Amino acid sequence: MAAMKLTDEQRKAVETLSNAPEHAHESKLAVFRQLPLKAKPAYFREHFLVPLVAALAIIALVAFLVVRFVTPDNRPKLYAAVLDGAIDTSEAQTMQQHFADKLGQDVTIDSYFDTSKDGLSKLQTMLSAKQIDVIIAPRAMFQQLAGYGYLTDLKSSLSETQQSELASSMVSFNGFSDAESDDPGASGDGKGASKPYGLKLNEAKGWSAFASDDSDALIGIAADTQQTDTAREFINWLYQ
Repeated sequence: MAAMKLTDEQRKAVETLSNAPEHAHESKLAVFRQLPLKAKPAYFREHFLVPLVAALAIIALVAFLVVRFVTPDNRPKLYAAVLDGAIDTSEAQTMQQHFADKLGQDVTIDSYFDTSKDGLSKLQTMLSAKQIDVIIAPRAMFQQLAGYGYLTDLKSSLSETQQSELASSMVSFNGFSDAESDDPGASGDGKGASKPYGLKLNEAKGWSAFASDDSDALIGIAADTQQTDTAREFINWLYQ
């Protein structure tokens, strides 16, 4: 049987199919760079547009979630963290309502910080987000928090008038030390200078009007609070 002869047009088609594509083994970006200017928009839409839009959408979503976590919409004018039952929950809510009425703005006195469970990790997370303004805790726990560096020196955070009027109520503790050490495993907790970080609440008339238990609770201003003035006002209100 005689072999079929291909026409010139058929031979050219076979040669074209047999040859490797002009841009084989090149990256899409390399191909894009080599294309004529008029061909680039179509190539970009086909190979880059969808992945780019998807990536931007993911970045925007992550940024939105981070902002919502760090700066919630309804930030109260004062956020007080109450640890380990320093005041009963119902009493804390009553105190919260009275101070909010006095201030004319939203206030949160949160008594759900149980350090035998997840209270300490909750406190640490909120402090890192600068969401806590004052801390109230029993003396032993308060001393521990001062050693961690979670409280401010009242000599620098209270007004001069407050320092003078509340001098007898101030309690000093060793704070956190960030001094360098030859021991990489050494901790600076409680190794800093002794400073007045707390105030005795059993000497505060405003506190005693709400708290039924005769506790050894102390109050201090949280490190890195952005509402020091409100924290001072709350302390004034408690010691009025």
